[in-house]
Amino acid sequence: MKKSGNRTIALVGATLAVTAALGSIAASAQEKSKTALKVVVFSVNGASPTIHTMIETATAAAKARGWIVETYDGNGDQVATNNQVNTYITRKFDALINIASDNNQMSGVIANANKAQIPFVSTFSGMVPGITVDIGSNNVADGVIAASALAARIDGEGEVLKLNWTVLPALAERDAGFHAVMSEYKKIKVTEMELKVPGQVDDAFNKVTDFLTGHKDVKAIWMGWDEVGVAAARAVQQSHSEHKPFVVSMDGNDAAYDLIREGSPLALTVAYDVRGMGTQAVQAAADAVDGKSFSERQVYKKPCLIVKETVPPAGQYPDFKTCPLFTADIPKAN
Repeated sequence: MKKSGNRTIALVGATLAVTAALGSIAASAQEKSKTALKVVVFSVNGASPTIHTMIETATAAAKARGWIVETYDGNGDQVATNNQVNTYITRKFDALINIASDNNQMSGVIANANKAQIPFVSTFSGMVPGITVDIGSNNVADGVIAASALAARIDGEGEVLKLNWTVLPALAERDAGFHAVMSEYKKIKVTEMELKVPGQVDDAFNKVTDFLTGHKDVKAIWMGWDEVGVAAARAVQQSHSEHKPFVVSMDGNDAAYDLIREGSPLALTVAYDVRGMGTQAVQAAADAVDGKSFSERQVYKKPCLIVKETVPPAGQYPDFKTCPLFTADIPKAN
């Protein structure tokens, strides 16, 4: 009886020890995001204002958690970006945060991250196999909203110039929204141009300037994002066209807000909560390292329709919880 009792005590002790160990491992996994993680925030085109804002916001949010953060700008070189991110995987970083670099062009990097069990979070980069989650906006819908507002302003007819860079998935989706709207307006004549990246600002300015020289009846210009939308507005301002076209765009950067506030040719932008996206990307990385699952690998944040009536005061940003998204919801001046 004594031997049996000792055996029972030993088994109970062993069970408790295993349970305690498992509990310790589980607690450790749950709290990994509270340790000094090493993360990288990177982009193939970090100088673009909206992308730069997301990088800054994500970096600040990560550092606020006590994480060690490195950043990388590929300066328009996707191959260099891929090679550099692979070095972060080799160096055993805890999470990778991709800001607006085409995930379709990073399949090898994403596969390496998966093999190393490193979360790969992205913003505005497209949903592809292997990513943890991509955070952005429904760009097709946003392209529809901008194009619909444009068509309404020209009463569904006239000449329209469109410039975009359709390599990035978010911009290609906006393009699809634009075409969905324009297919319904047979009296709108569209001329399309593809922009060069890098060098997109100068390219946009020059292309718009040259086009307006030979096309005096252009009513409106649709631009894929605000960085080049601002350049297009500057080109219109400096043109000698008697009837200057207005410009619509998407992103919501500070320069665009300033031009809309001033009553420039930039009349409208569909603005994104890019600061919220940067913060949410860091939260997603934290959830991933803690072993939490994601019910969806593509999540959208609500945009705002910014026109002169809704543009925020200088130094402020839209309230994305309450701002209007459709023209019928824009408050009218008394």
